[in-house]
Amino acid sequence: MTFRIPALGCAVMAWLPSLALLPLLLSASEGPSPSGKLLEESWFLVQLDQEPVGSWRMTVREKAGVGGATQTQVTQELELVLQRYGSTVRLRQEVSNVEDEQGRVDQLTLKQGQNGRNLVHLEGRRDPADPNQMLFRDASGKELSPQTWSEDVLGLLARERLPVVRNLQTGESVRILGHEPLINQVVGLTGEVSPPERVVVSGQAVELIRLDWQPKLLRSAAVELAPQSWWLDAERKVVRRRMQLDGLGTVVMSKSTADEVRIALRDRRGKDVGESSLISLDRAVPQIRQARRVIYRFRSKGESSPLDQASEPPLATDSRQQARMMADGSVEVAVLRGNKPDRVTGSPDVAREFYATSKFIDTDHPRVRQAAAAAGGLDGDCWTAATRLERYVQRNLKPDAAAPLTSVSDFLSTWRGDCRHAALTLTALCRASNLPARTAIGLLYVEKSGPKGPRPFLGFHAWTEVYIDGQWVGLDGTLGLGRIGAGHVKISDHSWDRMDSLAPLAPAQKLIGKLSGEVVRIDTGD
Repeated sequence: MTFRIPALGCAVMAWLPSLALLPLLLSASEGPSPSGKLLEESWFLVQLDQEPVGSWRMTVREKAGVGGATQTQVTQELELVLQRYGSTVRLRQEVSNVEDEQGRVDQLTLKQGQNGRNLVHLEGRRDPADPNQMLFRDASGKELSPQTWSEDVLGLLARERLPVVRNLQTGESVRILGHEPLINQVVGLTGEVSPPERVVVSGQAVELIRLDWQPKLLRSAAVELAPQSWWLDAERKVVRRRMQLDGLGTVVMSKSTADEVRIALRDRRGKDVGESSLISLDRAVPQIRQARRVIYRFRSKGESSPLDQASEPPLATDSRQQARMMADGSVEVAVLRGNKPDRVTGSPDVAREFYATSKFIDTDHPRVRQAAAAAGGLDGDCWTAATRLERYVQRNLKPDAAAPLTSVSDFLSTWRGDCRHAALTLTALCRASNLPARTAIGLLYVEKSGPKGPRPFLGFHAWTEVYIDGQWVGLDGTLGLGRIGAGHVKISDHSWDRMDSLAPLAPAQKLIGKLSGEVVRIDTGD
């Protein structure tokens, strides 16, 4: 199972909520108490950079099946407590299924939330008329798109017990089907068993064999799936796990007990993931907002870098930015300062999706349309209206690094959020003012104070692009400067049309914290 961390905000990507990149998390107090006799319970301590940051727990409960058949309800819960520049972020993810003795799955439940707030709660149930289909609904009972299923999909408990049941040995491989909550799809899983190795678990060095799981997409999806590893003891039981949490990096989970986990986490505020998610630069760019062009070069940092086997640069190329792969495996990108379009009235037809309403950009909501009218988005030429909306968002935004990402209409009730909220809101207000718009995901040049003076970085950022007279022009609701600069490095863009998840943020996840950067050239003047 792959977990993604929901985004904590600008300059750090974390916890990308998803189930199909669908957010699924709930605090313990928001769900019903588990029922059924408890058959098994296991605890793991979660560590990031060898520092305890949370817990992973699996419970197995007895559940009465149809006609008296024996079934079990298996639940896996991930809880994390992190800091982002001093703000505490509490995350809890729950994935559960009901399976029979053969591991066949009849029901799924997927939840995720942040700081006690429920983001999404999805439930799946096998279609009684078609066993090759799983029917989904949300917490309100609204039916969602059904997903292709297979009786060969192994449930959570059956997969956990697979090494024991098959008594896997060094050099063996196994192929199964599993359900991947990240994309809400059935995927192929290939497991390869490596020779025994010495591993430290609970402070002691022990000899364990490693089972590496490699996922394979059976149909297209918005994201790539990361491999994960299990370490097995002599009885072939899992005592250690390793997986990637996008925006955080590699986390290690070690078998423990409830008491040991509580002691390890006692009085801990959580690791601050702010600066570790930034991309460091070798030198500063003086007066970055006035620079006409800046050329950056990025190189791999650490393991599993997105540049290692890339054939195309993982950065956008458009009229403002040109990216290319270099012979040494690095990527170079030349970024121009954004400017006012030559003509500001009228625009040729553009695809419907850039006017559309969606789950996050709910343009047709009365609160959104009222805000657009109040900001003067319907007055003046296209450019004047767009920049007026940009300033309106910037003036009203109340920075909150821990705010969960919700619909624009919901955000407008508090105005508490970060660059993601500002980008989505400006996009929605533009659309409500008959201006086609989309969001851009990328990096922003920032300087942070250090013991030897300010240090330059690039951190996660989001902004808006408005379509005026045949060109996409960037505006930033977080900064409100009437344009974007050479410090805005674009990774991707998205309309969010028909999007029920945070998948549009996924491309940035591959880069945050995994690259180092250098400033190759700075051009000033007009």
